[in-house]
Amino acid sequence: MQVTTEQPDPCTLILDISVEADQVAKTYDSTYREFSRYVNVPGFRPGKAPRALLEKYVNQDRLRERAQEKLIGEAVQEILEEQDIQPFRAPTLDAKPIEDKQPYAFKVTIPLEPQVTLGEYTGLTVERPVFPVQEAMIDQRLERLRAEHARIERVTDRPVEAGDMLIAEASTHIQGEEEASPKRRQLIQLGNTSPAFEENLIGVNIGEEKTFDYTYAEDYSDENLAGKTVSYAITVASISARRLPELDDAFAQRVASVDTVDALKESISARMEVEVKQFSDQVAEQRIIEHIVMNSVVNYPQALVREEVEDAYRQLAAEVRQKGYTYEAWLQANDLTPETHLQGVTEQSDNRVRTILALRQIAVQENFQVTEEAIDAEFANLVQQGRITEEQLQEWIDDNRRRMQVANALVQQNLHNFLFENNIITDVQQAEPPDPTEVEEANAEEA
Repeated sequence: MQVTTEQPDPCTLILDISVEADQVAKTYDSTYREFSRYVNVPGFRPGKAPRALLEKYVNQDRLRERAQEKLIGEAVQEILEEQDIQPFRAPTLDAKPIEDKQPYAFKVTIPLEPQVTLGEYTGLTVERPVFPVQEAMIDQRLERLRAEHARIERVTDRPVEAGDMLIAEASTHIQGEEEASPKRRQLIQLGNTSPAFEENLIGVNIGEEKTFDYTYAEDYSDENLAGKTVSYAITVASISARRLPELDDAFAQRVASVDTVDALKESISARMEVEVKQFSDQVAEQRIIEHIVMNSVVNYPQALVREEVEDAYRQLAAEVRQKGYTYEAWLQANDLTPETHLQGVTEQSDNRVRTILALRQIAVQENFQVTEEAIDAEFANLVQQGRITEEQLQEWIDDNRRRMQVANALVQQNLHNFLFENNIITDVQQAEPPDPTEVEEANAEEA
């Protein structure tokens, strides 16, 4: 066996392996012996038939696959042990089909452990934006509170509008089936299905029937509908809409246990001050981290980026499938092509990998270890805050997965404190408020 080694980057090793014909023949012989124990050859007990007869009864494609698997597996394992190579992730293979008694060559790409050389990560100077909490932000939060406490009321003086809740008599005819289903009464909540489906119902009056065709995505959650075109005949029986409650003292008392609307506004303002400060801190921390990553040399196998990309696509697929969209419709709604979407996800994944590895190296160098006592103390703190019960405490405290989650959270908090204590943060007042969506996302991550 001959091996040529190539290392295109510090975290990738490529093995070009050539195996002589006699070793291939030996692997085939051992594979035939392995198969002989399970193949029934007339006149012979299992494992006793000669190879010349056995060849007539063995599935040659399966045997070739198994011989290739054995040869590559044994060869790679031998090389890894001889050269003391420790793969960081599973190797990837570039190989053609194997043939008996013929030389065989293949390539194996081995991801190696990431290597991080940190640059300066203390004494950095960044700006922290300080945002005002404006009246418009409070009003927007009040409107959301009203929407959360909206009542459903029957509507009789208009056709269907976006966001309505419908009671409808609906029949369906699935493409390829002989008969349509009989009409059945069902609830349709606009806003919870595909926009392409819902647009067919907008403007329909009570008692009016609407017929249309709708094609479901290939990966739709209901296998009976996935990829199929369905003809719908829907008669709207009733329309209900969400009615917002009046913004008065009674509403304030009901939703926040305060006496007046003014008191409710003060409560919201105080809460938003905290949320906006957390957002400002997160912006500042992200700026510190960007400097750290830029100052550092971070090498890693591309397998880590591929894992991040695959995870992002899995999450998106679940979200799209839940809403009844197609991936194509999602791309169109976001003004993307498959190529530009992949490029964006890959760039985000690459940046995330670099950031995680750099921060992990800081945690190692600064010895941010978490003791078992600290984990137990954090569990007790969760009980005191009312985030878990005493009963849950007894269950969680012996749960290794929960303990690992708490340990990771404590390390992240230690890292956060370290970055803020050892770098220079200058507050800069902003004239405009922050984007509400970004504030919510920042506070969701804090939670």
